[in-house]
Amino acid sequence: MITREQAVAVARSWIATPYILGGRLKGAGIDCATLLAEYLIEIGASEREPLSVYSHDWFHHASEERYKYALLKHARQVAETICRGTPEAQPGDLVLFKVAGSRIYNHGAIVTAWPNGVHAFDRSVVEVNLPLHAALAHTIMAIFTPWSE
Repeated sequence: MITREQAVAVARSWIATPYILGGRLKGAGIDCATLLAEYLIEIGASEREPLSVYSHDWFHHASEERYKYALLKHARQVAETICRGTPEAQPGDLVLFKVAGSRIYNHGAIVTAWPNGVHAFDRSVVEVNLPLHAALAHTIMAIFTPWSE
């Protein structure tokens, strides 16, 4: 597998890709789940197995942690915390959030250098300060790493 520094470059290579639900093509369209899936494939942590394709409101009707369980096939969970402060998130790690009042994890991002991360949100893939983002600040967050170190 590639280095964390190289993985961050892969994550940033998706910036400005439009947000398209179910999209999987750099520069053309991606959503938050397919961004994580394509990232895992590009860094060598996964085969061509998608995390899943979801409707915009899938989490309102779900009680099972489908997103989290799918991610656990490719990365191990290292922490569960609140999106603030200085958690154990390393460059290249993945984070899942419980946003919009969800009881289950329903949004994902890739850490570039905490507190910053890349995620597909609203109109496109952007790099933001995760704990300052209006949808993510102070939400429940789980951190996953595809590295075995």
